[in-house]
Formats: sequence, C-alpha cells, structure tokens
Amino acid sequence: MMLIPAFLTVAATALPDVSETSPEVSAFMEEASAWLLDGKGLAPNYRQLLQQMEPADRLQAIIFLRRSGLLTGDIWSLEDVLRPVPAPAQPPVPTQSPAPDEASE
Repeated sequence: MMLIPAFLTVAATALPDVSETSPEVSAFMEEASAWLLDGKGLAPNYRQLLQQMEPADRLQAIIFLRRSGLLTGDIWSLEDVLRPVPAPAQPPVPTQSPAPDEASE
C-alpha cells in the first residue's frame, strides 16, 4: 500500500515542468489545443511543422498530440523523431563579373 503514494510522488516529479518547454513547442501546443477545442483534427502539414523543430521539442509535441487524442493512427519512426532540423536553404551567392572597364583592358 505504501508503494502507490511513493510511485505517484516519483511520477509527478519526473514530469517536465511546463516552463521547461521551448516557446516553439508551447506555441504549437496552444495551436493544437485550439484545433481540439474547435473540433478539428490535425493540420495536413503538421508533420512538416514538427520537422522544423529540434528533436527534443518534436518529441514533446508528439507526446502532447498523442495524449490529447489528436494523433491516433499516424506512426512516427524513431528516425523521424530524432532527425535533425533541416538547414535553411541558402540563397546562391552571386558571382561577380569583372567591371566593364577591367574587361576591356
């Protein structure tokens, strides 16, 4: 009988503090909560949104979606969860051509 309160105490202290979530995850959780309260499902591009997050943040968001009931059938592989954030596309660096005066000399 004494194990149950001890287990609950350990479980409660093991949960992450809400203040420990990043602003990006907090904003996503608020948006997902709004979808849920409005009776909507996941946005069609939710995977793309999560792939733009750091892996730890992505895992928190997936756990939130599972617990809220929004994410029920879609399977995330461990590779997808841990995949690094894709680097932003760099615009091509323009090549400098010689000035017209230099080219004629």
